[in-house]
Amino acid sequence: MRTFYFLILLFLFPTFLLPQDSSLLTTERRKAFADYLFCEKDYFRASEEYEAINRINNNDSLTYQIGLCHLRMNDYGKAKNYFFQLNNSSFKEESRLLMLKIAFLQSEGNNGSTEPSFKNEAYKTASLRLTMAIKIKERITQTNLISLGNILDENDKVDFNNIFLNQERWQRKSPFAAALFSAMVPGAGKIYTKNYGDGITSFIVTGLFAFLAYDNFRAHHNTRAWIFTGTAAFFNVGNIYGSYISARNYNLEKEEELNNEFDSYMSSKNYFVPKVIEGSCK
Repeated sequence: MRTFYFLILLFLFPTFLLPQDSSLLTTERRKAFADYLFCEKDYFRASEEYEAINRINNNDSLTYQIGLCHLRMNDYGKAKNYFFQLNNSSFKEESRLLMLKIAFLQSEGNNGSTEPSFKNEAYKTASLRLTMAIKIKERITQTNLISLGNILDENDKVDFNNIFLNQERWQRKSPFAAALFSAMVPGAGKIYTKNYGDGITSFIVTGLFAFLAYDNFRAHHNTRAWIFTGTAAFFNVGNIYGSYISARNYNLEKEEELNNEFDSYMSSKNYFVPKVIEGSCK
């Protein structure tokens, strides 16, 4: 914290001492302060400093750094805008790779665009890995991951293949089938979606009111019988609809679980993006 205050004083003191000497307020000094804020993870203020310098002395390095700030703040829309500006600059390969990372984070795929080309072999390999990861996350690859050659090392090939197989083996639950099962046997649809507690409860409650209705009809207590019949029907309609919703929720929760598992794995690998291109701090 003391270092932070020292840098602020270092930045501001010349303005009080010699306000007429603008040479002391060089862009290099302000850039150093912005770099410090970036390394301290104060990305919002760092981006403001970089933007202020960029308005005076526009260059690709500053634009790239601003994009990194927004990427670190998870402001992916703005980050992509800045990286897109660098498509014909010396930072084009780094920017394209980071845009692939954003595509993975946003589950966007490639939006039908062609895959970017890279001259740098490390970036090319990273882009192939990321492109494969995007396809796995979007469930659109049929590639045998074990035969990917040099794109992945042996451990990563095994991990990728296991994740892909988990996604392939997972069976979605049909909401219409769940509703049909519950229409035939109360609670069966919820048991089908592995919601066992609710399924058993639905079967017991609906069955109880159905039995009471039957028993009262047999005893010629028609008024009570119709009340119990209506109650049983009400619970059964709710059970059928609940089974439909239960199947939809099961699918959403399973997809989220698989995506979180894959996201966690990719995060541990830094999304296969070399850390050097995401800003270095001593």
